[in-house]
Amino acid sequence: MATYRGRKKAICRKVGFNIWGQAKCPSSKRPYVPGQHGPNKRDNRTSEYGEQLMAKQVIRTYYGMLEKQFQRTFEKAARMHGNTSLNFLRLLEMRLQTQVYRLGYAKTIWQARQLVSHGHIMVNGKKVDISSYQCRVGDVIGVRNHEVSQGIARRNQYEGAPVPVYLDANVGAMEGKIVALPEREDFPDFFQEQQVIEYYAR
Repeated sequence: MATYRGRKKAICRKVGFNIWGQAKCPSSKRPYVPGQHGPNKRDNRTSEYGEQLMAKQVIRTYYGMLEKQFQRTFEKAARMHGNTSLNFLRLLEMRLQTQVYRLGYAKTIWQARQLVSHGHIMVNGKKVDISSYQCRVGDVIGVRNHEVSQGIARRNQYEGAPVPVYLDANVGAMEGKIVALPEREDFPDFFQEQQVIEYYAR
């Protein structure tokens, strides 16, 4: 299974803000591009292609995906009926690793991926170890009834996680049910999905 092993916070430095809203992020103290000339860089002009590329990289990195996975997801969204940009975001959001992250069982999207691949997560009472598994409305996602699995969720303080409105979290049972599809307001405001569509439409 392919995974990204490079610097995970580099994109925050590049765009100049904290993408995930985490307390410890390099962009909080150094909101400029990496490199020795970063603090004194004055020419911030970017081409149209560069803006589209950056919009794609922000969303792709936010969901912890590789380029090939990301492009396949876009192609799937383009074949679906309805609004392509909303369908695209929904496909990204409904990945199992994203739902584990949203429910607060993991502190980062990468830890959520690891939790799934190590067999700590259940979907509708069955163990699922595929992080890209597409969840659906009505699915119940929970932590495996195992001391190690539940210990990880407790250490991550899942009880206080800001769960989206489309999820119905049962804190005591360590599970959450998808009650609706996410709408555009459920996604970060800095997402520029239209730019991503234009990038792949070149």
